[in-house]
Amino acid sequence: MPESRRETSGLAILLRPDRMEAAWWRAWTQDACEEARRKLFDHHRKLADSIARAQHGKRPPGMHELGDVRQLAYEGLIQAITRYDPTRAVPFDAFARARIAGNIATGLASMSEAGAQYAYARRAERDRLRSLEPSPAETSSPISALASLASRIALGLMLEDRQPVEPDTIPTPGPDAYQSLAWRDMQERLAKAMERLGEREAYVLTQHYHHAVSFVQIAGLMGVTKGRVSQIHRSALDRLRQILGEIG
Repeated sequence: MPESRRETSGLAILLRPDRMEAAWWRAWTQDACEEARRKLFDHHRKLADSIARAQHGKRPPGMHELGDVRQLAYEGLIQAITRYDPTRAVPFDAFARARIAGNIATGLASMSEAGAQYAYARRAERDRLRSLEPSPAETSSPISALASLASRIALGLMLEDRQPVEPDTIPTPGPDAYQSLAWRDMQERLAKAMERLGEREAYVLTQHYHHAVSFVQIAGLMGVTKGRVSQIHRSALDRLRQILGEIG
């Protein structure tokens, strides 16, 4: 068997102690370690992304949003990690590719053409807003509740790395050079603040905003309920507001 084949076969993963992936597979398959499964998901997420882009490119323009296809790819990857047996001589990439592509095909077939374009965006925004509903203490002051909600939403937009609106896309004057500089400065401060979050809080924000992983999928990776992910999401944004206030 060629060397490259031996290195990528299923059993070889467990027999290569010098590879971090080997340790993660052992921890997941032998001890059901949720952290190991999260590590495996992060390690192979680029594979799911590449398959999603390829599958999206094969379909008529405008029929499906790339975000929807990517979500289906992530679901397929999670299923592949859960079901994979490293002791069998099957490369994980080959095992995962079939399941990711299959989940995309099945998922898109079940989605209506009109709903497919905005399904993920609506679900993500709905999940975020539900997690940011005002607490009983905040509802006593509607203005304060609105300000808190607005600041949390703004932090989410910045975590997604959305850029300020360009001047020629709106009828009113767009951001000038100073405003753009202020936006970049705020993003740098936000990145520093993220480093001070707890592990679980940072994980939820990074997966959801940077990698567009849904609350349901994050819950599966963390071994908690979707409601718990929603709570962590809210507390993480509130913690970011606090840290940003401390660092000025």
